[in-house]
Amino acid sequence: MEKNISEYYKITENCNAHKNVTDFLSLNVLPSNAIDLGCGAGRDTIALIKKGWNVLAIDKEDTEEIIRKHLTDEEQKKMKFLNAKFGGMDIPKTKLIVANYSLSFSKRELFNEIWKKIDDAIIKGGYFVGTLFGKNDSWAKGKNDMTFFDRNIVNEMFKEYKILKYEEIEKDKKKALGQDKHWHIFDITAIKR
Repeated sequence: MEKNISEYYKITENCNAHKNVTDFLSLNVLPSNAIDLGCGAGRDTIALIKKGWNVLAIDKEDTEEIIRKHLTDEEQKKMKFLNAKFGGMDIPKTKLIVANYSLSFSKRELFNEIWKKIDDAIIKGGYFVGTLFGKNDSWAKGKNDMTFFDRNIVNEMFKEYKILKYEEIEKDKKKALGQDKHWHIFDITAIKR
């Protein structure tokens, strides 16, 4: 694991779940199977498991032990971990996919295939909770190995969903490692029709 990502995991491993996951959990959806794509240090995975969900946590870095140390023995039975990149993997059918700040790290030429796998995996009546980076994000300048979105693309992606929350956010805020950054994100919670 490279130094920057290792530092990021140290900083974020004790963070609460992202607000969109906390808001989703407040809907009291009957727990079932979930997938956390780009789970990182596990903040969303841990919150879901503690609310009764079975979670397949997926990350390109091996963060399994970071996550497991925050779970009881019984809770650990509700988690499976897969060390993989999104592009070459199959995604099993599931009631919930969480993808916070992760999907944009897919290369543009692979994104449509990845999104199709995600969309196919979410069962009818299942949920997507996540964030996508917008075209005005400061990382959009010079990061050719990432995918950035505009409102039209996001709307097209979710045309088969009922939108529960759709927020486009632009703000200047420091990254977890302390550097200044202009953020442009789409925060989406949606249910598949």
